[in-house]
Amino acid sequence: MVLDSARLCLTRSEGRKVTLAEVAREAGVSRPTVYRRWPDMDAIIRALLTREVLGVINAVTETTPLRTADFDATIDLVVRVVGALREDELVASLWREQREFMTPYVFDRLGTSQESVLAILADTIARGQDRGEVRMGDAKKMASMVLLITQSAIQSRALVETILGDEWSVELHHALSAYLRRPPVPGTAVN
Repeated sequence: MVLDSARLCLTRSEGRKVTLAEVAREAGVSRPTVYRRWPDMDAIIRALLTREVLGVINAVTETTPLRTADFDATIDLVVRVVGALREDELVASLWREQREFMTPYVFDRLGTSQESVLAILADTIARGQDRGEVRMGDAKKMASMVLLITQSAIQSRALVETILGDEWSVELHHALSAYLRRPPVPGTAVN
């Protein structure tokens, strides 16, 4: 209820800062009730972002789970998740209006949602390696690089929007495929 209210307040303000009192009022609870669970507005936003990111991943992968997808379907799903996060109203508005809040998760530390995404990616990469579709290597390190590449496609989109336009997803698909695909075994036919 509090996170729903925080999301509503933040999207209504187009990502600009809101107070814990506003969120409590929107939720119909007292500030002390909110403080029992979250020490400040930053903690609420962190919890909300984690829920939002994982919700986007679950929505995109609902019909084709990452655990069962083949290589190309997996890359497609990752690109679709990036697209959904690029278009997510809350994520986009926070990047626009609260860069000082978001910046530490680019330069200083991994957040809970990033740790969760890393775990999902590492598991997906390891499964692809087991099937012989993904090149060998440390799955967690490879997942970290995929996170950097995809996170950049979300955070830095404005830098290359006039160059890539709608083709960003095609280029991201190529980058991820080239990075992850297992090279052909010498002497075998290439499709």
